[in-house]
Amino acid sequence: MNQVVINTNRFKTRAAVLENGKVMEVHIEREGEGTLNGNIYKGKVANVLPGMESAFVNIGLEKNGFLYVKDLRDFEEKYLTGIVNSIKPIEELLNVGDEVVVQVLSDPRGSKGARVTTHYTIPGKFLVLMPNNNHIAISKKIKDEIERERLEKLFSEIVPEGMGVIIRTAAEGKSIYHFEKELQYLIKKWEEIEIKIKEAKPGELLYKDNGIVSKVLRDIIGNDIDEIIVDNEDVYWEIIDYVRAFSEGIPKMKIKLYTEKEEIFYKYGIQKEIEKSLEVTTMLECGGSIVIEKTEALVSVDVNTGKNIGSMNLEETVVKTNIEAAEEIARQLRIRNLSGIIIIDFIDMKVEEDKVKVLKVLEENLAKDRVKTNIIHFTDLGLVEMTRKRLGKPLSYYFQDECPMCKGTGKIKGSRAIVENIIKELKEIVDEKDIKKVKIITKETVKEKIESIYLDFIKALLQKSGKSIEISTKNRDSLKDYEIILES
Repeated sequence: MNQVVINTNRFKTRAAVLENGKVMEVHIEREGEGTLNGNIYKGKVANVLPGMESAFVNIGLEKNGFLYVKDLRDFEEKYLTGIVNSIKPIEELLNVGDEVVVQVLSDPRGSKGARVTTHYTIPGKFLVLMPNNNHIAISKKIKDEIERERLEKLFSEIVPEGMGVIIRTAAEGKSIYHFEKELQYLIKKWEEIEIKIKEAKPGELLYKDNGIVSKVLRDIIGNDIDEIIVDNEDVYWEIIDYVRAFSEGIPKMKIKLYTEKEEIFYKYGIQKEIEKSLEVTTMLECGGSIVIEKTEALVSVDVNTGKNIGSMNLEETVVKTNIEAAEEIARQLRIRNLSGIIIIDFIDMKVEEDKVKVLKVLEENLAKDRVKTNIIHFTDLGLVEMTRKRLGKPLSYYFQDECPMCKGTGKIKGSRAIVENIIKELKEIVDEKDIKKVKIITKETVKEKIESIYLDFIKALLQKSGKSIEISTKNRDSLKDYEIILES
């Protein structure tokens, strides 16, 4: 059974997708802090960078948006002052101060601003409207050629001239009734945006993609979902209304209002899975493990046999562990919402057929992912290279902060290194005559290191100028490695 569990309160909304009781996806939106993906802004060009074939656009956020030249599209005079998409370099297309309407492709992250485009898309359940592109594209997940031809013919007849659509997987097998209704709805949205474009000032938001509940209804709920459980009555009726209006084809789906006292995410074991997915190491049922670590450049995944000694020969044990790991890696990428370049280090396999078998399992499980993924290949070093499209923030964003002690490195300065810094400072004040006593306040491990190795040296250093020393331990919550207090 496939379920969607939705939890809402005044501070946040959360939705989880469960497949046969296993948590596969977690979506979170805090009040006043949704994703910027899909938002359309009226911006102003802040800087043009010919060497990078791009421009920075001020869209009213903390950091300017980043616009690649290839993301520029044709504009009509009513929007801008004559930008034309061509082979011209970006400095001939855009000037500092130009007003430009852009849509966010990816959220700001770290020191980078949002990536933006002028190729707009307004998403619906069955189709995505492209108001300034006359192309008709069909989801690659629709495999049947007859169905693809039917959809292409149907949409070529109902889509207005000058506009295009992306036909989504949910459109497979649906009638023109569904498409016309949604197409009218999306075109109306675009017409409202056009009106705002004329009136808006640079930095103003023209269109915001709907909240998490609407996205779940639009992007997740379909023929493969058997049940929706929600703990908020208003959201419950919102879902009922949506299903009645747009989802004629899924009457079998049950919609339940959860009223029990225990919080819904704990009742269905979702919170426990979230906490597991925040750990670096994920244990496999066979006794092996996968270690997932995120860096600025990429996500690394390491597979280990761990306690899985197997009852077969070594190669069979390795293959079995790798296959289970491939299934779990695909699941963890979805739960953690990890993206970008992903490098997987499976346990070494000697037989080429075994590598193909593991790769096939990985591909089959990634095919269930609603986010676009692409497996490159096994490298000569036996690593699997793949990518996953960046959509929204990773799960860790909502539950973890950078450690103030290690600044995200996972390591802190060693006790000996701290003692050497203390000695350096003591040498600098040793000749000051008005100082009679030196107090060193530091953590317990550093105090122990001083007393076991360095104390005689420090005492001798200070006694030359008639100074005494006192060493004590500091409060555990203090972020400083040490503090030196001088008394006269």
